[in-house]
Amino acid sequence: MTGVFPIARPGPEISGPKSGVSVREQRRIGATDIASSAPRTHNAAMELLNEDRQSELLSQPESGMGYQNVTIILRGGEERRGIVSNTEYLLYSEERVSLLERITEPSQRLLMSERRELKFGERILSLKVIQSETKLSSRVRESSLPKTTSSGADEAAEEELQEEEEFKRFSAYANDRRVTPSRGLLPGTYATTAEDAKQAKTGRDAVKRYALPNPKPAVHVFTIDPPVRTKLKRGIAQPAYGQPGGGVEVIFVNGSPDKTVTGPVQIPP
Repeated sequence: MTGVFPIARPGPEISGPKSGVSVREQRRIGATDIASSAPRTHNAAMELLNEDRQSELLSQPESGMGYQNVTIILRGGEERRGIVSNTEYLLYSEERVSLLERITEPSQRLLMSERRELKFGERILSLKVIQSETKLSSRVRESSLPKTTSSGADEAAEEELQEEEEFKRFSAYANDRRVTPSRGLLPGTYATTAEDAKQAKTGRDAVKRYALPNPKPAVHVFTIDPPVRTKLKRGIAQPAYGQPGGGVEVIFVNGSPDKTVTGPVQIPP
């Protein structure tokens, strides 16, 4: 699993872009930037995305369990980077991740709006999930955490499930948008194995083990029972966002059929 990138901002010129960077590297590079306490260079810390924007993101794969790294084009042509949680909450690069914990509380959301920490996506022209061949600025900072010995699921070979196996998905949200109304999973959705999930006994454990950018405890646990021959990619969550990672991560390449997802059940924070 991997990170978002620093946004363009006034200051020294940055060097030109480079390509061929994997999703895992994207989560690692700039991982410290997203938690930076540097002052904001624009007038909204977060965006609450409308249904059209959410649908746009639901048609694209995840970057990790419960989130998508995105490039944002604003009206006027300015480009930014950010993380979207549950297709609804867009946090720009270098903003305080604590805002993700506050925004789900209605009273806090009103306060954030009054403080101009929250807007509603009016400035956004387009959103695109960053993929492995996305060109990145070379002015990035690597996470200080060591890499794990195995790569992330995004770099793994595609396989077909050969026998019945149970999987789990941790989410900070009971209304996880990657779970369809007919109780399947959308293509490009992340999960973990039921065996590995035993190591995450609390929502905070899940944040650490799967290197999630959202500090809100992932207390909602979904169970997935896909049929044999479901296409998967398996790997190890790489350190990012100040989290150690190390848990097994699984990508459901084409999603999972209807009636294969149950839950969520809630675990302690």
